[in-house]
Amino acid sequence: MKRKVAAAVVLLLVVLLSINAVLTARQQRPAEAFAGGRVLELAGPDLNIREYGPAGGDAVVLLHGYSASIEWWERVAPALAADGHRVIAIDLVGHGGSEAPSDAARYGADGQRDAVRQALDALGVRRAVLVGHSMGGAVATALAQDDPGRITKVVVADTPAADGMTAMPFLARAVCWPVLGPALDRFRGIKAVDEDALQTGFAADYPVPDFAYRSLSRLTHTGVCDSDVVEDLNAQQAVADRLAGLGKPVLVLWGERDVLTPTAANVARYEQAGLKPRVIAGSGHSPMVEKPDDFLAALREFLKN
Repeated sequence: MKRKVAAAVVLLLVVLLSINAVLTARQQRPAEAFAGGRVLELAGPDLNIREYGPAGGDAVVLLHGYSASIEWWERVAPALAADGHRVIAIDLVGHGGSEAPSDAARYGADGQRDAVRQALDALGVRRAVLVGHSMGGAVATALAQDDPGRITKVVVADTPAADGMTAMPFLARAVCWPVLGPALDRFRGIKAVDEDALQTGFAADYPVPDFAYRSLSRLTHTGVCDSDVVEDLNAQQAVADRLAGLGKPVLVLWGERDVLTPTAANVARYEQAGLKPRVIAGSGHSPMVEKPDDFLAALREFLKN
């Protein structure tokens, strides 16, 4: 009798987990203005963007990393605009205020690249410098390869150089397990649960900013598990080699104390490709947040040349 009850409980649990997994996979969210931005209605997913500086002309386009948003650029975007640049920060598909569709393909390399291109078309941007952090650097790489006539320069910060060069936290992997993962993802949003995973995005002694929690909470489960831009690109050709082959100016920035995309191995791989990263002392994975003055100094020098 006890065995039958136990078996029934297990069966019920499996059924509930399966139902939860199906419902979670169908989650979607419309675009909405977020973090001072506005919604750009597009043929594909609508994107939340924020513009700084003069309208029209060439642009510096800022593309955030995985689970982040346009808020992560707040310590550098206004300064770039003050220099006279047209600056456009874009929330990638499923992130920040941008639309979060249920179609997993929208979150991969092709989907994110096409969404950014549609945004630039809608904004009338004919020439742009792309500045991408982590996953955003991979999106920038994909767009620069696909639209070389528009993209004049590329900056990537802490973007994995090749396959297998990211040390993802255990929980970030576990929430994407079949059936059980969506249930584990229900705990996302609890600060004590999120903190350890988010801390890997910064140096160990740098307090996780409130906006990092906000950004993570904006993702649906599909956004968490199917934002595979880095993996998509590196599986076919290493990002470092893609950037080296662009035939245009490329700047690689790296946080000295990055543990998420470990510094030594990634820097060595970029150097192997012929690109010498500029390492920002004291910073973890997010130098534009942790060391904005150093980040800006390197970026300004690159934009002038």
